Amino acid sequence: MIKAVLFDLDGTLLINDLDLFMKNYFSLLREDFKKIGDEKELFKNLNIAIEKMLLNKGPKTNYEVFWDEFTKLTGKDRKNMEEFFNNFYSQKFPLLKDLSQARTNFYAKEVIERSFELGLKVVIATNAVFPIIAIEERLRWGELQNYPYDLITSMEKMHSCKPNVEYYKEILEKINVPPERAIMVGNDIKEDLSASKLGILTFLYNHENIFLNNIEYKPDFIGTLKDFFEILPLLAK
Repeated sequence: MIKAVLFDLDGTLLINDLDLFMKNYFSLLREDFKKIGDEKELFKNLNIAIEKMLLNKGPKTNYEVFWDEFTKLTGKDRKNMEEFFNNFYSQKFPLLKDLSQARTNFYAKEVIERSFELGLKVVIATNAVFPIIAIEERLRWGELQNYPYDLITSMEKMHSCKPNVEYYKEILEKINVPPERAIMVGNDIKEDLSASKLGILTFLYNHENIFLNNIEYKPDFIGTLKDFFEILPLLAK
């Protein structure tokens, strides 16, 4: 019997064109970088700081690791740069909804609502490389923002990133649920199914019904969100 459901966001609950999203995200950011300095150098240092954050395993949060590295590389005042990024996420980031053709996935709301109805803890387990302001914005794109989630993983809260097993350990610690009582629902074989290393059940969202061979992690279940909606009451018994 499961006690918690961990949902990936992009490509699972929220459908968007990831290539378009990343292309336009970096394009908008580089345009704003031009206002404060050498955008090529800032962009290069941004990527270095992100890579450092992706390797984080604590004790600092992802947020602290990113800012320590980024300010060291750029020599920029952290307070000013935090304000710069907050402005970017509040003013420019929302444009990416249309640019990436983002929309809620079929049955996303239904599986979230069914999870709460069954008394389960619900986690938005998106990779913790974005600040909470950006994640909440993406939840709005899918009309998934008005739910009492037990946890939304963001760079401010988490001390590691997917696919590190420490990421999933921290989620379980924060919601106080043992691994065998949780299920991770996601579309990425490496990032989402790595939760199985801890004994967490996994559901691979695979709307194309592709048969998977020779993959590192085998999902416990595979299907669409409609399929997950249908088996969820059985898992929660």
